[in-house]
Amino acid sequence: MVFTIVLSGYYPRCALDSTDGAEVRIDKIARMIGECDWGIHDLSRVEVERGALPRFNMPMELGLHLGARLLGEPRHRRKRALILDADRHRYDAALSDISGQDIESHGNDPDEAIRCVRDWLSDHRARDAPPLPGAGAMREDYRLFNAELATLLSPRRLDPGTLTHSDFVYAIHAWVQFRADRELIG
Repeated sequence: MVFTIVLSGYYPRCALDSTDGAEVRIDKIARMIGECDWGIHDLSRVEVERGALPRFNMPMELGLHLGARLLGEPRHRRKRALILDADRHRYDAALSDISGQDIESHGNDPDEAIRCVRDWLSDHRARDAPPLPGAGAMREDYRLFNAELATLLSPRRLDPGTLTHSDFVYAIHAWVQFRADRELIG
């Protein structure tokens, strides 16, 4: 999803943006939700493994987003959300309070997740903005990015397998610029 967001011209935000051990994570997440007008919340990772409790981080973050929209200052009331899940009504069993929301389903298929995010971002662009590349083109760009990532990171002496979130976002931006430069020359 991060790649699709950056390729669409936006800058993704998440708790991994900053790793300040002195900052309480929920405070950081709430601050970011307050700063951002759009949010993408993927509920598909709420899974129960045998003998374990599910992780409810994503539903809680969605709750903060919806709470800001419902109860926040006037600027927060224009917040928009993309809510994703593996199956369209899977959330009903554990989170029925969001029934009536438009939930997009990606079937745990990364290509379908790219389509969902791309289409949502495209639907919310300014009316006079050019269209985003199609989901198929974005999938191909992602495959090309992965194939070229090691070469791109080599001068920075970074290992593609151990990138931090910030390094990964940097690499996407660098690849987009590299591709634009290559197209300008070629």
